[in-house]
Amino acid sequence: MISGVVLSMTWVELNVDTVRARLDKVFPGEFLPPRGEGTFVIDGPLAPEQFFVNSAIAGASGTFFLNSVWDRYTEVSDFADHIADEKLRAAALVQEAWLSVDLIHDRADPDGAWRFIGKTLAEFAPPDAAVLVVSYDRTLYFDDDVRRRLANGEAL
Repeated sequence: MISGVVLSMTWVELNVDTVRARLDKVFPGEFLPPRGEGTFVIDGPLAPEQFFVNSAIAGASGTFFLNSVWDRYTEVSDFADHIADEKLRAAALVQEAWLSVDLIHDRADPDGAWRFIGKTLAEFAPPDAAVLVVSYDRTLYFDDDVRRRLANGEAL
């Protein structure tokens, strides 16, 4: 699975309109005006915490879930058990909210999917974002350099 999860102390409250507007900042003209096919956003099955995002953007395409949850990520994942660095594990365990972008269509271009995920996380991650979990098997500190690299579509 191609996925990125940002852990923070701050929950990011979203609705379909704010998701569209913020995605349109990152990908101008792609999400506004709202549409029902091509590139679009609708509520996901776990609304109001989840949004279904379809991107037909060249070089950043795929079908995704964007989740914003006010709970510890350890409630749904054992990712922290695989963090060797004690300080990083401790930082991850205390975070009280998480925001993720997950590819849900396996026929997408992996590089393009990651580009969409990275740019979206860079835009939506709150200022106090502390930890980034990449595809459930790699965890690193979320700092200004990581945010910049994600916003630029760079691989980490």
